[in-house]
Amino acid sequence: MNCPELLCTQAYLDGELDGQAAAEAERHVETCADCQAFSTDAALVSDAIRRNLVRHAAPTGLRARIGAALDAERPSARVLPFRLGGRSFWTGAAGGAAVSALAAAFAILAILPPTAGTLAQSVADAHTQALMTGNVIQVVSSSHHTVKPWFAGRVPLSPPVADFAQQGFALAGGRTDEIAGNRAAVVVYRHGRHEIDLFVWADSGAHLPNETVTRGYRMLFWTRGDLDFAAVSDMEEAEMRKFVQLVRSEPE
Repeated sequence: MNCPELLCTQAYLDGELDGQAAAEAERHVETCADCQAFSTDAALVSDAIRRNLVRHAAPTGLRARIGAALDAERPSARVLPFRLGGRSFWTGAAGGAAVSALAAAFAILAILPPTAGTLAQSVADAHTQALMTGNVIQVVSSSHHTVKPWFAGRVPLSPPVADFAQQGFALAGGRTDEIAGNRAAVVVYRHGRHEIDLFVWADSGAHLPNETVTRGYRMLFWTRGDLDFAAVSDMEEAEMRKFVQLVRSEPE
């Protein structure tokens, strides 16, 4: 690879460029065979690392013991609020225990997987918010050589990116978003006048929702390997299922 812009391309893939510099790097990658090959190699390495990561979910018994311990720390005395410097604090006969239990509860909530209802609501909110604010696409391209590497350094995963234009689902670009506290990649497709958001985030052992329709948007969820997926669109059910089947048939 002899492209003089290779270091700039690497900085772009690492998420070190923004604004005009990032836009220029994107345009260069779309037209440079050397940088496209470099981007592909970087994505393959990222995929290989992700596939070999070992993730462990907390056993049900451990979660139950932690919950019981938190219940045991709940104060029996009445806890009264007071204000200091404009902020509310809790005090009383068992104030210290209350603060300790509250802090522990927040710590546990941070590591427990979200509920199916929380995931469905979060995906619907993210999709709707993107449409309302116009922040649908942050990297505009129909080339997976551009879209897939763009996620590097922006989300802690490497999402599958493919163009299904021949089947009627054209790759339009991508963006990042947040789903129930998890950083997610969103691969954006077009089908006629319909937009399809494909959300991808790292699996945390959460129970995924069943197929659902919220605010007129159909949402389908599934897990593959160590990644969770949600496809969202206002397309007809048959077309939505066709799109999901195309995504799921792509090799890892």
